[in-house]
Amino acid sequence: MKRRLCHIFAGMTAPCALLAFAPTSFAAQPIVVIESDMSEDQQALLHSVLGEVEAPARSLAQARRRAEAAAKSVRSVMRSLGYYDAEISAEVIEEKSDTRITEGKITSASRRPPQAVLRVKIGKRFTYGNVAIAYTDTMPDIREDVATQSLLKPGDPAEAAKVVATELRLTNYLQGHGYPDARANARSAIVDHATQKMDITYNLEVGRRTRFGNIQQIGTAYLRDSWPKMIAPFESGDLYTSKDINQLAARVTGTAVFEGVTATLAKDATENADGTVTRDVILDIEQGAINTISGEIGFSTSDGTGADITYERRNFIGFAQTLTVNGTAKTNEISAGIQYNIPYAWREDRELDFAADVARLDTEALNGDRVRTSVLGTQTISQKFKVGLGLGLEASRFDLNGEEVTAYLVEGLGRAVYDTRDSILNPIKGIQIEGTIAPSYNFGEEDGSFATVTLGGSAYKRVSNTFVVAGRLEGGTVVSDDFATVPRNRRFYAGGGGSVRGFQFQSISPRRNVITLDEAGETQTEIERIGGRTLLEGSAEVRYKGDGPIGYVGFLDAGSVSRSYDPAFDDIRVGAGLGVRYYTNFAPLRADIAIPLNPREGDADFQIYISIGQAF
Repeated sequence: MKRRLCHIFAGMTAPCALLAFAPTSFAAQPIVVIESDMSEDQQALLHSVLGEVEAPARSLAQARRRAEAAAKSVRSVMRSLGYYDAEISAEVIEEKSDTRITEGKITSASRRPPQAVLRVKIGKRFTYGNVAIAYTDTMPDIREDVATQSLLKPGDPAEAAKVVATELRLTNYLQGHGYPDARANARSAIVDHATQKMDITYNLEVGRRTRFGNIQQIGTAYLRDSWPKMIAPFESGDLYTSKDINQLAARVTGTAVFEGVTATLAKDATENADGTVTRDVILDIEQGAINTISGEIGFSTSDGTGADITYERRNFIGFAQTLTVNGTAKTNEISAGIQYNIPYAWREDRELDFAADVARLDTEALNGDRVRTSVLGTQTISQKFKVGLGLGLEASRFDLNGEEVTAYLVEGLGRAVYDTRDSILNPIKGIQIEGTIAPSYNFGEEDGSFATVTLGGSAYKRVSNTFVVAGRLEGGTVVSDDFATVPRNRRFYAGGGGSVRGFQFQSISPRRNVITLDEAGETQTEIERIGGRTLLEGSAEVRYKGDGPIGYVGFLDAGSVSRSYDPAFDDIRVGAGLGVRYYTNFAPLRADIAIPLNPREGDADFQIYISIGQAF
């Protein structure tokens, strides 16, 4: 006998919702005891749906209510798995007090709380029978058979989740092949208990096959008319796909310039000779803040203490570009810079950056001035992989043994980045690998050519709800026939908050003793950090964050710098420490304290770092 089960999938809603939203419980016992011939995985599924209790039932009535509610939920779960003939019975077991005489004394056994018990006999699992698709308006004009998108195969277990997933897959397929108004009407699901099969008929309403028209931009944002068309992944006249219209909105959002973006089809349609219709795309873009000013204050016992101020102006000529002006005033650096970013430079997969800055540096390793400018074009190869090429100019003048050495550089810039991180300032999963090469020629006092090559990577993994482990490894070398042609600021140094914590900023470096005469004619010996040719450093962190905004970090950093092409494995400096993070909606505030585990003479006992964002 066949009968329509209108509640087949309605009954599945409650347990599915419980699966998704059941609160975490630390109860010692399940709400009911299940006795069945189910597999261990199926029993585990039922227990996860039913949940646990913090205390046993206080009365027979409460135990019965638990048993009845559990039986209803279990029946829905069994049907969703294809067991439509499952036999489910509920009862309450109660152990009464028992009086005994032991060694001439009367004792009374404790009374155990009533326990709800479900006995489940699953029976034979039903399978899919006939699976059909009916179109309520018109057949879709698609070469491929829409039915190939079905996840249902005759003879497979009749799982309700796959029925729902197939319906969504069918409508998505139609919307991805020119039918934006495709939708599913009420489906027919008939269970035959005689044959133990489920027949499914999907009722799809297709709508008109549609082509993209023109892009009409509305909203508060000002954009040049050519810009939306330039970044669109489709041309006017192309068949509609949901992927393309969603990608258009995503590309606008990806500029990080606008507050909100939606892309939809206009209601009006124009008939075409081939039977399709054309509908314009309505691109609604809200501008958001055009001008912003932000600041950052940082404290470090070695990296420099002071403030950074940044001004940004967005989309001021209608191409979603950003102009950034920043200034830095620290104990070891005074600088000002300007950057100009064009997110889509004449095509949607290309970015262009212009930058210029001037700085006065006063660190243990560098004392002098620097002016530089650069242009860098970045090509997107894929969502995760980008490459960049550019050109840079730099003029610098740094003190060397009391004398100023001037350098004028012309350099090429090459960069490749593979990035799967979920966040820049606070990643908890993914990896980043970045390689750079900068062939340069120095027209200054120590003229000659050299090339700087670096390769680094970091990885992040959440190992539990509260712990994240992170690691970083970086290396680099300067290729040159004469190392004297390499200006001081282009050599490698290690140590500091973004390098080897526990050691002073740029303190891990090849050194030499400089002997000078003071005013009294006595010799003075100073240690000069002269920078190295080869760098190798790495970091490891364990990050903890509970439910509140406060988190903690334990870390270990190591690094070395050598004057030769070979890394200085025999002179690796190691620092370790602890940190506190205060997590905001924007980024974590970081405070670290670190000590050098193998300090050299003159190294401080500890270093403190306070800034925004994780160390790496």
